[in-house]
Amino acid sequence: MKVGIVKEHKAGEGRVAATPANVKKLIDAGTQVMVEDQAGTGSGFENSAYEAVGAKIVSHEQAWDADLVVKVKEPEPEEYKYFKKGQAIWGFQHLASTPETVKAMEKAGVTAIGGETIVANGQLALLKPMSAIAGRRSVIMGAYYLESQHGGEGILLPGTPEVAAGKVVFFGGGNAAVNGAELALAMGCEVSIIELKQERIDWLKAHFQGQRFKAINSTPENLAAEIKTADVFISTILIPGARPPKLVTEDMVKSMKKGSVLIDVAIDQGGTVETIDHPTTIEDPVFTKYGVIHYAVPNQPGAVPRTATVALSNGNIKYLMEIAHSGLDDAIKLDEALASGINIYHGQVVNEGLAKSVNSDYHKLNDLL
Repeated sequence: MKVGIVKEHKAGEGRVAATPANVKKLIDAGTQVMVEDQAGTGSGFENSAYEAVGAKIVSHEQAWDADLVVKVKEPEPEEYKYFKKGQAIWGFQHLASTPETVKAMEKAGVTAIGGETIVANGQLALLKPMSAIAGRRSVIMGAYYLESQHGGEGILLPGTPEVAAGKVVFFGGGNAAVNGAELALAMGCEVSIIELKQERIDWLKAHFQGQRFKAINSTPENLAAEIKTADVFISTILIPGARPPKLVTEDMVKSMKKGSVLIDVAIDQGGTVETIDHPTTIEDPVFTKYGVIHYAVPNQPGAVPRTATVALSNGNIKYLMEIAHSGLDDAIKLDEALASGINIYHGQVVNEGLAKSVNSDYHKLNDLL
């Protein structure tokens, strides 16, 4: 099997999908690994480190000429021309927000493996470390853009011994929110998490007991009330494989404090905020609407590529090794978690949420194997 490690060409993206140590594991398993020139430089891994473990350094086009293409993010439009029948593409695909990518994959007959939909032991196993980074970094970015030179309120989010800290509100009580809340509370902030499931609300209350924290039932009325009081509002709602509804309405955004900061962690899947009609980039991350600073970067972990690459590659190597050992079809049959990551199989959409989001025909994976 030929494996291609592709350099990310998304603006501001410094991550790489495999460390030299993990490339060595793949080579020792009998695969031929091609690494695109400078693919790991943004994460601190030079070409020489990959060559030292037996990888071949190649061009962008050559890296795409592989049976299994391993990426971090979804393919860019200029990469569609490299798709070929029978090829498998690995990465955080978030295909519900890019129907044009789905159409190109269907036409070419490729298999798309989405790390964001892999479920192991009831958790989004590969997304978990990335959402932890995004949740924590969102608090840091919120604090930064509250400063007056950015048009923010002009407050120090952690406050001082004499001045109270600000308020951070999270929409959704998953891993991103918990990690962000832990940092915000450590900074001295008042924190609310708006969550739909009562079982999760009970867990959040127990987890953050004794701190400046509230867990609030998710209703439109509670959301509208909380967003008005937030200095930083962070939406973390993600529906694996599907595009979420716009639950944060334009009127809610209009009600926010002038100079407050609104961040949508899951904008790469379409996001939940009505006033965010396009993603931003790490280089140009914000825009202001109704006096509220909107931060809509879809690849936040890409800004801390060393940390993110190590966390990411620690998670994906298990599945890449299974494919290397058994081949894709047998690996899918042997590992239910890996199967949950298959969004498109030989050009046919096999994730029901994705099919609905992009208006494509849905096929059951087991019927195609």
